[in-house]
Amino acid sequence: MKILQMNITDFGCMKDRIIEPSESLNIIYGENESGKSTVLLFIKFMLYGLTRRSATNSERERSISWDTHRAAGTMTVSFEGKSYRIERSFTENGRGGSERLSIIRMDDGSIVNTAKSPGEFFLGIPREAFEGSACVGQMRSADINGEKVASSIENMLSAADESVDTAKILKGLDGVRVTYRHKNKTGGSLYEDEIRINQLRGRIDKAKEDTLALERWEQKLEQSRDEYAIVKKDFEQKDALLGELNKVTVIKRFEKLRDTRAELDALYEKKKACEGELDVDGFMPDRAHTAELRLVAKAFAEARKQYDLKKDNSARKRAVDYDSSAAELGEEIERLGGKSAVMDSADRAAKKIKAQKALIALSVSIASIVALGGLAVTLFWSILGAIGFAAIPIAVIVSVIATKNKKKAAGSLTQICEHYNSDYASLETRLDYCASALLEARASAEHRARADAELIAAAENLDEKQKALGEIIRRTQNGAPETLEMAAIEFKRLDGLISERENILRETAALERAVSEESEALCHYDEDELRKAVSIDLDSITPVAIAEAERIRGFLAEKLRIVSERISALENTVMGLRATVEDPLPLCDSLAELEEKHRQDGEFYDALTLAMESIESAADAMRGSVTPVISRQASELMDKLSGGKYPVLRTTSALGVSLDKDGYAVKSDLLSSGTRDTAYLSLRLALFMRIFEGELPPLIFDESLCQLDDTRAGRMLALLGRLSDEGIQTLLFTSHSRENRILDEQGIEYNAIIL
Repeated sequence: MKILQMNITDFGCMKDRIIEPSESLNIIYGENESGKSTVLLFIKFMLYGLTRRSATNSERERSISWDTHRAAGTMTVSFEGKSYRIERSFTENGRGGSERLSIIRMDDGSIVNTAKSPGEFFLGIPREAFEGSACVGQMRSADINGEKVASSIENMLSAADESVDTAKILKGLDGVRVTYRHKNKTGGSLYEDEIRINQLRGRIDKAKEDTLALERWEQKLEQSRDEYAIVKKDFEQKDALLGELNKVTVIKRFEKLRDTRAELDALYEKKKACEGELDVDGFMPDRAHTAELRLVAKAFAEARKQYDLKKDNSARKRAVDYDSSAAELGEEIERLGGKSAVMDSADRAAKKIKAQKALIALSVSIASIVALGGLAVTLFWSILGAIGFAAIPIAVIVSVIATKNKKKAAGSLTQICEHYNSDYASLETRLDYCASALLEARASAEHRARADAELIAAAENLDEKQKALGEIIRRTQNGAPETLEMAAIEFKRLDGLISERENILRETAALERAVSEESEALCHYDEDELRKAVSIDLDSITPVAIAEAERIRGFLAEKLRIVSERISALENTVMGLRATVEDPLPLCDSLAELEEKHRQDGEFYDALTLAMESIESAADAMRGSVTPVISRQASELMDKLSGGKYPVLRTTSALGVSLDKDGYAVKSDLLSSGTRDTAYLSLRLALFMRIFEGELPPLIFDESLCQLDDTRAGRMLALLGRLSDEGIQTLLFTSHSRENRILDEQGIEYNAIIL
C-alpha cells in the first residue's frame, strides 16, 4: 500500500492542507511546531481512527481542532494495482462524538463494504502492530522489548501458540510466584522486602553521613563567626576614614558651587550681548520669525518664477500661427452667408456657361443642316430653297447672343475663383480652408486675451509678495532692499544669532538648575565648621582617593553581608541536622533481621522459577522457528549499517536484542546510544519485512535519525534509498536539513515536502 495524497481538511493545528508524497523516498521537513507530528497523527487517524478517550490521551487532544471540535480529511492510497480514497471525519459533541468513514474505489466510485478499519482492511494488522512495526519514532533500542508490540508480532507470526495444559500449569505456578515477585518486578513480598532493605540501608548511610555532616557544618559555623569579627573590625576602620573623606567632599562641593556661579554670571553677560545684537527697537526675532522669513522669501521666488513663465507664455501667444489672409476671406464668406452661398453663385455661373455652350453648338448645327438642305431644294424647288437660306442668319444671331452670355458667365466664375485664390475644381476645399483659418484666428485671439490676463494677475501677485518680503526684512534691517539675496543674508545672520542664544539659554538653565540643587543640598552644612573639623590636607585628597576608599568600604560592607547571611544559613543547617540525625546502631539491627528473611524467601522463589523455566522450554522451541529468520535478516542490515563492525544481531523469543563483537555477545544496554539505535532500526526493518510478506505499507520515520552521527545516518539513508528502489514507500519526518544534504551528496533521489 502506498499513500498518494493527503487532504487535511480540519485536523489539529492544520486546515485545508494537501500533501502529495511520491511513491518512493520522501523527506518531510519542518521546524518544531510546524505540523510534522500532526501529519503523522493524520495518517494513523485515516487508517485506524482516534484512540479512545483517557486521562493521558494527549494524542486524541492534538488530533481534534480546538476551533471546530472536529477531525476530518481524505487520504488516497494505492493497493494491489487499484486506487482508493479514505474519507473520515469525527465531530466531538456532548455524547462523546460521531464518526463517519468511507472507503471508495477510484476507478468506478463504488464504496467498499467492510466492518474493518482501513488499516486492517489494507494491511491486515491492528493499530498496535502498525505503530510497532511500520512507524519508527526517535530510536530507543529498549522499545523493541515492549510487551504490547512483541505480543502482537508473535501472534501474527504464529510463534506464540502454547498447549492448554502447559498454560494452565504455568499459570498456577505463576500465581504462587507473583505473591513473592510480580512479573513487572514492582510487587510481591520479595520486592517489598527489598524496598525496606534499601530504605534501611539508605537510612543507615544517611545517619552516618548526617553525623559527619553535622560536625563539618558546626566547624564551618565557627570559622564563619571568626571571619565575621575580623571583617567587621576592618569595616568600622574604613567607615570612620570615609566619614572624614566625605567631609572633604562636601568642602570641595562648596568650592565647585562658587565656580559654577561664576560660570553662570559669564553666561548671563554673553546672553545679554547676543540679545543686544538681535533686538531691533524692542522686537526680538525668534524661530517663528525666521520661519516666516523663509516662507515669505519662498513665496516671492515662486511668484517671480510664475511671472516669468506667464510673460513668456504671453509673448508666445502673440506670435501669429495661422493664415491671416485666409482668415479675412473666412470672415467675408461668413458675411455672404457661408460656403453654400458662394458655391451656389459659382455653380450657377458654371451651369450657365455649360448651357450657352450647348446653345451655340445647337445653333451651328441647325444652320449647317438648313444651309445644306436649302442648297439641295434650290436646285429642284427655288422657292423652298430661298426660305431655307433665309433661316441661316437667324441661327447666326442666336449663336452670337449665346457666345456673349457664355463670356459673361465665364467672367463671373473667374472673378469668384480669383477672389478666393482658387479654381472652380478646388473652390470648395479652399472655402473650407478659409473657414478653418477663421476658427484658428478667433481661438488665437482668445488665448492671447487669457495669457494677457494671467500675466497681469502674476504681476500683481509678484508685487504683493515683494512688498511682503520688504516688510519682514525691514523689521530687522532698516532700509534693506527687498531682494531674495538680502533675505538669504538676513536669514543666515538671524539663524546664527538665534542658535547662539538658544545654546546660551540651555546652558544657563542647566547651570541654574545645578546651582539651585547644589545650594539646597549644601544648605544643611557649615563650610567653616567642616574646615575646622577636617585634619586631612585638602589638597592631598583627590577624587581617586575618595573613590578608592568608597570601593574598599563597599567591598567590606558586601563581604560583611555575605558572611552574615552565611552564618544565618549555617545556623539553620546545624539546627536542622541536630533535629533529624538518627542513631545508626538500632537501624543496623533491624537490617540484619530483614536480610535473613529476604534470603529464605528468595530461595523458594528461585525454586519456583526453575520449575517454570523447565516447562517453558518446550514452548520456546515453537518460537525458535521464527526468531532465527528475523535475526538473520536483522544481522544483514546491522552488518551494512555498522560498516561490518557488528556482523551478528541476535534476538530472543521475546524479541530482546544482543550483538556479537569479536566473537562475544554484547547486551544492548552496554552499547553506545548510536549503536543501540542502529540495532533497533535493523530489528524493526527485519520485523517489518517478516510481518508484511504481501504488499508493504509505507515505512514511516519520525525524527528517527536525529541521534545518529553523519556516517551512520548516511548508511541508514542509503539503505532507505535501496528500499525505495525496491518499491517501499518511505516517509521520513525531520526538523533538520542534514538528511537532505546527505541524500544530495550520495545522489539518492527523493521527494522533499516542506511544511
